[in-house]
Amino acid sequence: MQLWAIVVDSFRESLDRKIFWVIVAITLFVAAAMLSVSFEPDRVSFLFGLWEPQTNHFNPVSALGRSRIVGLVVYMLMSVFLGWIGVILMIIATASVFPSMTERGAIDVLMAKPISRSRLFLYKYLAGMVFVLFQATLFVGLTFLVMGIRWRVWVPGYLLSIPLLVLLFSYVYCVSVLVGVRTRSTVAAILLSLGAWVLFATPPNLLEAFETMTNLRQEQSRVYRTVQTIGWILPKTADIPYLAAQWAQAGTSIDVFPPNLTNPGGGPADGGGMDQEQWESVRQMERRLLTTNPILSIGSSLLFQTVVVLGAMWTFARKDY
Repeated sequence: MQLWAIVVDSFRESLDRKIFWVIVAITLFVAAAMLSVSFEPDRVSFLFGLWEPQTNHFNPVSALGRSRIVGLVVYMLMSVFLGWIGVILMIIATASVFPSMTERGAIDVLMAKPISRSRLFLYKYLAGMVFVLFQATLFVGLTFLVMGIRWRVWVPGYLLSIPLLVLLFSYVYCVSVLVGVRTRSTVAAILLSLGAWVLFATPPNLLEAFETMTNLRQEQSRVYRTVQTIGWILPKTADIPYLAAQWAQAGTSIDVFPPNLTNPGGGPADGGGMDQEQWESVRQMERRLLTTNPILSIGSSLLFQTVVVLGAMWTFARKDY
């Protein structure tokens, strides 16, 4: 009963924040934009038929075409609109939960209730996660229905993106909570949690550079192993899109668009940016990422998160407010 009361109270507070409605508006905009697009065996229709380029790249009848359509949603829509913009907005929306709770007056009222500090902390933490669960369910649910009804592509595995998006947020949210409890500053919680997110994404980006440049990996083998170790310890935020793509049976991100748009094989002189060998190296690397072991990725990330959350809970239980 206490948990339900705190969750409902926190959710009502989130409804009063403009950011909550901004995220909802973004979700509705994305769903409406998807509705204006349809995929046919020989063409793609934009803006309800105003522009219809001829291509069989996104043929919804073939398994390959369906995997590209799902990849388009996972890599270009879910990862960008909710995986990046959405997470940033949700961090801003939830960063004030613990600093505002520990303000004088508010904390006195809460401490007067028959509930331990540790339980109060966990209930408030879970309340923030419920806010994100609602947003993730709305986004994935609407886009899932559009893909099925409008595009005739039903992918039940795509619904597993809901817990994955909640996990992605939780990796960053634990840092926000720790900073909020220790500093009682909403601004510090926002800035340091976003900084932590950048830190979490750095090892995978460095490893990608090592994978595409084999000579560098051989010359800097010690640095490569160090980056691998750090990447194993930190939460695997970069794995989330590939786990979503794996469970939704999508292909690689570079195979989503037709070859004439990505221009594989074109070197820097003709605007391609990468030669054929580098392009294939990136493709092979993404295929390896699509085989990421979810148990190892999520398990090691949750281990880091558990340590941070326990540290925040210990601080909240011991600190004199």
